[in-house]
Amino acid sequence: MPIYIVFLSVVAIWSTTPLAIQWSTLGSSFSFSVASRMLIGLILCMLLLLIKRQSLPLHKQALINYLYAGAGIFVTMSLVYYSALSIPSGLISVVFGLTPIITGVFALILLKDKFFSMSKMTGLLLGLSGLFIIFKHSFTFAETLVVGLASVTLAMAFQSYISVKLKQINAHTSALETTTGALMVSVPLFMMTWILSGASIPDTSLVAALSIGYLAIFGSVIGFMSYYYLIKHSSVRVVGIVPLITPVFALILGSTLNHEQLTLTQLSGIALVLFGLAIYEYGEKALKNRL
Repeated sequence: MPIYIVFLSVVAIWSTTPLAIQWSTLGSSFSFSVASRMLIGLILCMLLLLIKRQSLPLHKQALINYLYAGAGIFVTMSLVYYSALSIPSGLISVVFGLTPIITGVFALILLKDKFFSMSKMTGLLLGLSGLFIIFKHSFTFAETLVVGLASVTLAMAFQSYISVKLKQINAHTSALETTTGALMVSVPLFMMTWILSGASIPDTSLVAALSIGYLAIFGSVIGFMSYYYLIKHSSVRVVGIVPLITPVFALILGSTLNHEQLTLTQLSGIALVLFGLAIYEYGEKALKNRL
């Protein structure tokens, strides 16, 4: 499958995930929402393996790959769902916009990757400045917001580390195999968390139920498979740039689906993000062509 199709799929899914996560917790606990989502996702992945008559590789490298990927899902998703209880979905997106920088740090340490060129750093700083402009109205200093921000920041940092670590492991497993193995590791942990929190089955709303179903199919199965495929077949730079784009589309979706108004300030922030992305992607190449 062409990388650009996978890339666009990840962008589309990640753009809708923060809002869907918030909707999935309506009338429900975050532990039930995330546990049910991941359990459904695991069942779907196992069905796909059965349909394809494909067994799960269990060699040492594959098991290490599943362990790291599963830990990444459990820690990252638990923290994101928890933070969604206290901060806006747009703020979750803007924090994850820092992923390219943190991914670059881990790539520098683990892969010895030369990441921080002048043009890329300039593009990232412009993009992050645009993200701050877009969501600056969300930055208040309530105690719940501070806790939510700390949670989602830790989630972002851990996911950045895991994406580079999976690239370093470079296990010879397909995206479906990695997703299935990762969910087999993480689902028992999610179920244990739900049980320890009371194991209650809430009366979920229709919106929450549909959101859980969407997240299970697109977020957990298609999204994870596309993400792991991207990690395996592209550079960490490509993987890292995804969260820089998604907040812009998340803002547009929020305006369309939740009737949120786009102000002139927010539109200028979007323009700054896109300009930063253009420099990030093509600045170095344009400079070389001039020379």
